[in-house]
Amino acid sequence: MNGIYPVNIYPYNFRPKIQKKAEIIDNAEKTPQPPRDNAEFKDNRSFKNNQQFEYSSQKPVNIRTIVEDFKKTLAAIDATEEINEEVKTYLKLVDAQAVKEKPSVKLIKTNLTNAAGILDEYITETLNKPSKVVTNWIDALLLQKVDYKADESIEGIEKTVPAEKKPEIEPEKIITPENQSIKDLPVNKKLEKFYRKTEKLVDSGEFAQALINYEKILPEAQKNGDKKTETKVYLDKAYIYDISKNFPSALENYNKAANTAFETGNDKTQAICHYNIASIYDEFGKTDAAIKHYYAALSLDGQVENLKAQSHTLNDVGNIFSSEKKYKKAVDHYQVGLSLTKETNDLEGRAFLLSNLGSVFKEKGKDRQALKFFQKSTECDIKIGNMEGYSINYEHAGDIMNRNNMLKKAEFLYQKSLTVAQKLDDGSMSQRILQKLEKNNLSY
Repeated sequence: MNGIYPVNIYPYNFRPKIQKKAEIIDNAEKTPQPPRDNAEFKDNRSFKNNQQFEYSSQKPVNIRTIVEDFKKTLAAIDATEEINEEVKTYLKLVDAQAVKEKPSVKLIKTNLTNAAGILDEYITETLNKPSKVVTNWIDALLLQKVDYKADESIEGIEKTVPAEKKPEIEPEKIITPENQSIKDLPVNKKLEKFYRKTEKLVDSGEFAQALINYEKILPEAQKNGDKKTETKVYLDKAYIYDISKNFPSALENYNKAANTAFETGNDKTQAICHYNIASIYDEFGKTDAAIKHYYAALSLDGQVENLKAQSHTLNDVGNIFSSEKKYKKAVDHYQVGLSLTKETNDLEGRAFLLSNLGSVFKEKGKDRQALKFFQKSTECDIKIGNMEGYSINYEHAGDIMNRNNMLKKAEFLYQKSLTVAQKLDDGSMSQRILQKLEKNNLSY
């Protein structure tokens, strides 16, 4: 967890954040769309009746029409870049569901409602007067007949365009260790074999030699137009620098990996890069940059339908908002993440998100709701054997009992948390709980 959280908040973050071995998916036929900048908000903008859309009551409204009209509303409001990114992320989640054979109506409704709530909150803050105009519009639409399966004939659906074939380049020899007998193999096989050998060096922790090898592999991959290998090299180098805590070099190589993956339309690797970049910024408290890259990862994971990764990312974004005491935004992100875990049966993610929801309600003084979330989280933790998880939940529950002057229950819960923390040899958690027991004159 990063260093920006208040002393009584212990948010769950998913581990590990560093993902090295991404499966490389070649989506050359897909035309990547780069992000766009948004104009600054104009103070004299009026939000009333900027966009009016009519829908026939005779036939169902297709979800694609609703999404496209929502985008027009967003453009008319001319919100900040952060608001635009946040809203578009939810709309992309809607798109990801709508193209499925059996879209989840519940997830689509939830994401549309969240997007509408964000815009209304922005309008309220900007005009200094309450607004529910977007939410009311969406609520009214959802009362009509809606076809939740995207109609690809409606304008706005991204079309796939075959990528141009790259000209074949005459093979060139690469420098390899003397003991490698690969002289007679074609160049791409040589490169692949040398790369696989270097991967084993990384797996065994021989990072210095691996980096030397990568410096030999990279120019050859670039000469041959081998973007797949080039992407993997940048990603592996970033991994080495990341776990070695050389964060500037890690960021540089994650960015290079993301850029080469973008050129080939490899959404999965782009998502991994953006997530890891976000995690580094998050670790150092650079929350604006972190959120920007978390949202990029969220959108890209939506393109490849990686719901589990999306729930992890939503958890981390929620943690940032929680640390900034933006509890409504935190809860919105946790709840969307929680709904995704139901589709993936991800008990680990469910445990983390439930615990973080409990933390928010604990901070807001809503103790009964908080305890329910902690209890549900603990049930998930026990099923998957996540001892750290239920130790944190017991500590949270102990804090609630303690501030309600239920000292015996507080002591019981602190002791259970302490026992697990000591089994895990977690000195920091153990010391924190011991201090609470001592401060409140409880036995320890």
